[in-house]
Amino acid sequence: MMASLNQKIPYPVTVLPSSTVNSNQTYNCTKIMEERNATLAMFQLVLLALILLFGTLFNSFAVWVFCFKMKKWTETRVFMMSLLFSDCCLLITIPFRIYATQHRWDLPRDLCTTLAYAYFLNTYLSIAIITLISVDRYIAIKFPLRSRSLRSPKKAALACAIVFALLLTTRIFIFITSDSNFSSPGFCFRKTSPRPLKRSLYFTITGFYIPLPVIIFCTLEVVRFLKTKDKASVYEHECIQKSIKIVSGNLIIFLVCFLPVHIGNITRFVIESLRLDCALIKQINDYVYAAQVIGDLNCCLDSVCYYFVAKEFWESTSQLPKLNQLTPSPVETEDTNL
Repeated sequence: MMASLNQKIPYPVTVLPSSTVNSNQTYNCTKIMEERNATLAMFQLVLLALILLFGTLFNSFAVWVFCFKMKKWTETRVFMMSLLFSDCCLLITIPFRIYATQHRWDLPRDLCTTLAYAYFLNTYLSIAIITLISVDRYIAIKFPLRSRSLRSPKKAALACAIVFALLLTTRIFIFITSDSNFSSPGFCFRKTSPRPLKRSLYFTITGFYIPLPVIIFCTLEVVRFLKTKDKASVYEHECIQKSIKIVSGNLIIFLVCFLPVHIGNITRFVIESLRLDCALIKQINDYVYAAQVIGDLNCCLDSVCYYFVAKEFWESTSQLPKLNQLTPSPVETEDTNL
C-alpha cells in the first residue's frame, strides 16, 4: 500500500486547444511572410522605375495622337482610348508601389486599399480590352461584309463600358462582403497571410484564363487567313507579312506579360489551400510579386504594339518628320488594317 503511494505521480500534461495551435502556426507563418527579400525589392524598384518612365512617355505620346491628332472616331480609337485610360490609371499606382517596396507603409490604410483595388481592377480591364481588340480584329478580317453591321464606334464604346461596369461592380461587391485582412499593418501591395485568397483565384480564372483561349483563337485565325490570302502585289505581300508579325507579336507579349503571374496565382492558391511548408508559401509569394512587375510591362508595350496597327494612326502621324518615311501608301487594303 505504501509502495503504491510512494510511486511518482507524473506531471499533468497541458493540451492546447486546436484553435490555439492553428493560431500560433498562422502567427509564425505570417512572420515568415513579412520577412523582406532584398533581391526582390531591388528588382521591383528598378523595373517599376523604368515602367513609370517609359510608360509615361509612350502613353503620353499615344494620348496626344488619339486625342489631338485623330478627328474621326473609329473602333480602333475607342478601344485604344479605353486601353490608354486603363494603363494611365495603373501608372498612377506605381510611385506608391515603389514606396511600399522600400519602406513600411505609414500612409493611410484606406489609401493602400484604394490603390490595391485600382491596380488589380486596371490589370483585368486591360486584359478585357485586349480581348475585345482581338475579337474586333477577327470579325473585321473574317467577315468584312457583315462587320459593317457588327462593328461601330458606339458598339465598341458600349462593350468597353459594360466590361468596366462588371469589373467595378465585382470589386465593390468584394470590398463590401469581404472582412478578411490579408496584409499586416505596415504592409501594402503585399499579402502576408498564409490563408488562400479566393478573390485572387476568381479574377485569375474569369479575368485571364477565360479570355486567354479567345485571344489565342482570334489571333491564330487572323494569321491563318492572312497567310492564305492572295497577294496582288509585292507591296501588299510586305504589308501582310508586317501585319502577321504585329499580330503574332501582340500575342507573344500578352503571354509573356500575363501568363507567369496567373500561373503563380493558381500555384499559390493550391499551396496555401494544402497548408504546405510556410517557407514554400513565402517563395511562391515572392515569385508572384516579381511576376506582377513583369506583367506591368504591358503598360508600356500596349502603346507600342497596338496603335501602330491601325491605319488611322499612320495617317495621323504622317505629319511627323521622323515617321514620314514609314507611312504606308493610301492604297493599303482593309485586310492589313489590323
